[in-house]
Amino acid sequence: MSNVSRRHRWRALLWRWHRRIGLCVAVLVVFLSVTGILLNHTSALQLAQQPVRSLSLLNFYGVDVPKTRSFSVAGHWFSGDQNHNLYYNGYKLGSCQENLAGVLLVGDVFMVACDQELLFLDKEGNVVERLNHLYGLPVPIEQLGLCGESACLQVAGETLVVDVEQLRWPAYSAGEVSWSQAAELPEEIRQRVVHEQLGSSLSWERVVQDLHSGRFFGRWGVWLFDAAALLFLFLSLSGFWIWLASHRRRR
Repeated sequence: MSNVSRRHRWRALLWRWHRRIGLCVAVLVVFLSVTGILLNHTSALQLAQQPVRSLSLLNFYGVDVPKTRSFSVAGHWFSGDQNHNLYYNGYKLGSCQENLAGVLLVGDVFMVACDQELLFLDKEGNVVERLNHLYGLPVPIEQLGLCGESACLQVAGETLVVDVEQLRWPAYSAGEVSWSQAAELPEEIRQRVVHEQLGSSLSWERVVQDLHSGRFFGRWGVWLFDAAALLFLFLSLSGFWIWLASHRRRR
């Protein structure tokens, strides 16, 4: 077989595989192009600031919804979760040291008890004052309730009166205490709390990065994208060789 015939066969074989591989990876090329463009403009699109709120996608990443404990007072709902966040009617207020222990309405102010602090809020949800152990507050607080006209705490099994003016916590034994009771959130407010809880767990920038690298599809996804990179290299080299051979033939 002559050298010309042999080169012709190799060129035909290379051209055939060049087309086949090109068709196979065309979808992947589009996929990588789109995700690459998104990553190039992640600042303009604010992907790092856009949280993923899809429960199915969050479950895929192993992000769990923190458990909450809620109390209803005068038509308003207060919730605290495992991450020590405090929510008012489903909207995040800020932190609450340790677990939510109870909520009372004293006059026009909500008294919110957590394990390690007492918070006082107005009806708009603004924090007016915080008290913790630095003010002599006995901790950890187990329950919050009403004893007559005053608020009471239960600490280490003992009932104590809350005297905010004098920052005193005298023992109470004059009668029964109406303790604040936890309740189930209405579905609408529960969904709002979940929406707030998952707001910073996972960003769309992370998802796009994982899609672009193949990590989104697990260990085999990374190998697949590595193989695709080798195929892209083959297409580049074979395309250049086909062009060079054609150019020489024309000359």
